[in-house]
Amino acid sequence: MSRFAPLAPADLPEFAAALAAIRADHGYIPNSFLTLGHHPAFLRATDALAGALWYDDRLPQPIRRLTGFAFSWFSGAMYSAAHLAHGAEELGLSPAKLQAVDDWETAPVYSPAERAVLRLCRNAARMPGEVGDADMAALRAHFPAPQILLIVGLICWHAFLNRWNDMAATTLEAAPRQTAETLLVPMGWTLHPHA
Repeated sequence: MSRFAPLAPADLPEFAAALAAIRADHGYIPNSFLTLGHHPAFLRATDALAGALWYDDRLPQPIRRLTGFAFSWFSGAMYSAAHLAHGAEELGLSPAKLQAVDDWETAPVYSPAERAVLRLCRNAARMPGEVGDADMAALRAHFPAPQILLIVGLICWHAFLNRWNDMAATTLEAAPRQTAETLLVPMGWTLHPHA
């Protein structure tokens, strides 16, 4: 059970346009945004970061999705992993790439560029963080600086969302839950504490 009850969209009139865009993009409004609405500045900041990071087309959508999913998965953030798995295929990221993430070093489904991203995500998810110069050099071999900044920014943004949703025990919505139960349970995904 969520530790912060999601607000109704009607309780957040300042965010009506943003929530309508999220509903159009996702097919539903994630409870994470509706819990962040208890402190409007949090929701404002999250919306601004989404615009700056998630919707920046300088980085292809499959790489954005893989970055968020892998970092969330390696962090053990099941709410976010479910959200990022949901709709991934429609955005160009195959289920095989989601399901092989634990074997990213050897799985043949990944390109060298994707392996560089996955290495960064894995190392960023560790506590204390293990990102080093070699990780950034591996990214530079495949991505220009503006794309690297977006990859790093996406990891940082998801770090906030991952911790928020885990600490809030945000209730997972039906659509991403169904995706996770189909694709991610065989990998070890669990619903707790997001029931």
